[in-house]
Amino acid sequence: MMFFADRMLGKLAKKLRLLGFDTLYLSQIEEDEILKLCFETGRILITRNRELHMKALKQGIRSLLLKSDSWRQQLVELSKVLDLKNADRMTRCSLCNAELILANPEKVKQKVPLYVQQIRNEFYECPVCGRLYWEGTHVEHALEEFRRLNL
Repeated sequence: MMFFADRMLGKLAKKLRLLGFDTLYLSQIEEDEILKLCFETGRILITRNRELHMKALKQGIRSLLLKSDSWRQQLVELSKVLDLKNADRMTRCSLCNAELILANPEKVKQKVPLYVQQIRNEFYECPVCGRLYWEGTHVEHALEEFRRLNL
């Protein structure tokens, strides 16, 4: 599944990416461009904007209208209509949505804190923005939060 989260759903977009879903989020884009992009790419539009939701449906675009303004409740709402449990978690950049690649530990160790260098030897890198990722307590916390939400 591929999503487009509208400008009101930045936190949700980040969480969907952590769950492993291809989720575009562009805060500076016109509604007509959102609809065109979703139509052309087959993305599911996720929005809190009823008018945008109705426009999408009229154009044959799959759209989900969320009620909550809390990302946790938004994930719960989505999980009631979509299977959010079977994606490859922690495989996308939470910032730019690109798929992460395994990084050469020797090339990236100087870019991570010393204590991380001492306890981790597996790193992932975003090929688009260059952000580095490794499994730490932040991953454990995120996964625990997803478990609490029954995801």
